[in-house]
Amino acid sequence: MKISVRVSRPLVVMVALLVALLSACSSVGGGSGAGGPSGAGGAIGTGAKVAFVSQVEGIPYFAGFKAGAEQAAQQLGLSYTQAGPATADSTEQLRIFNSLVSQGYLAIAISPLDPNSMNPAIAAARKQGVHVITADADAPGSEREVFVQQATDQDLGFAAMDQLAQAMGGSGQYGIISGAPDTQTFNSWSHFIQLRQQAKYPNIQLVGGLRYTASTAQALQEAQNLMIAYPGLKGIIAVPSTAVPGVAQAVRNAGKTGQVAVTGFGSPKTAAQFVDSGVMASTVLWDVPKLGQLTVWAMKQILDAKSFAPENSVSGLDQPVRFDAASRTLVMGPPTVFTKANIGNYNF
Repeated sequence: MKISVRVSRPLVVMVALLVALLSACSSVGGGSGAGGPSGAGGAIGTGAKVAFVSQVEGIPYFAGFKAGAEQAAQQLGLSYTQAGPATADSTEQLRIFNSLVSQGYLAIAISPLDPNSMNPAIAAARKQGVHVITADADAPGSEREVFVQQATDQDLGFAAMDQLAQAMGGSGQYGIISGAPDTQTFNSWSHFIQLRQQAKYPNIQLVGGLRYTASTAQALQEAQNLMIAYPGLKGIIAVPSTAVPGVAQAVRNAGKTGQVAVTGFGSPKTAAQFVDSGVMASTVLWDVPKLGQLTVWAMKQILDAKSFAPENSVSGLDQPVRFDAASRTLVMGPPTVFTKANIGNYNF
């Protein structure tokens, strides 16, 4: 039976408008929730806005990161912004992250100082359709889409302990001066430093516990305190890049160059004067500009809805980048040890 239904012209117009409106709403935010920027479903246009929130601006480490990131952004047709607090301030870092979300950035990478405080903000950004990844430091309990890791925490911790043990002659007391107590990456590096010492160097003893600092000045003070409390101290590992010059300067001020060995995770530009003068035996790190390049490349992959392969060839990087699907981590490669022999070859 054929049923004829007479539909008035105004009703047809209203239905058409409603369909168009629903179609437009469904396209906002891609598959990550409505109400925010969309970068999913295919390649994005030239000039798409991406950003990185560092832990501390104004230091050589993150300046090097920015140089590499800007180079990659130019090659990939992206507009790149980098911002971060003037000191290691997790509250200010959170404010900066939320500000970038509100400004319509399609993808934001962050090196979180305090993962616990960032987790809700990352979840809120993802609901608005903003792609969020971590780089340099992780927030493993968050909704970040991938972690761009410079090297494995184990490799970094082991390398630093090996360098210090060699400089100490395989025995004696040492201290660890770390960064903010809630920074997961620093805690993990410190954990593997101690594991390596306990397993491979039984004649070396950690004293003074972990010392937490938020600035170079605090690191200098803590290093002084360690040397006063333990007159026989033979080594110190400075974990964050901000602690490296403070610890090294404290040893120099105390006149203990050659008596208290120093290593840590400082950029070559930060550590060069101390390595060249013999205050530091070495510094352990990675090629920071290349980490910036990899971070921007990862954001572009996500914006273009491209998946990561187990091994990825990335322009500007010498080695394939491994991807661990279980932890959703891109690993750039093994750490680099900078000594008098090679530290002058790097400008970050």
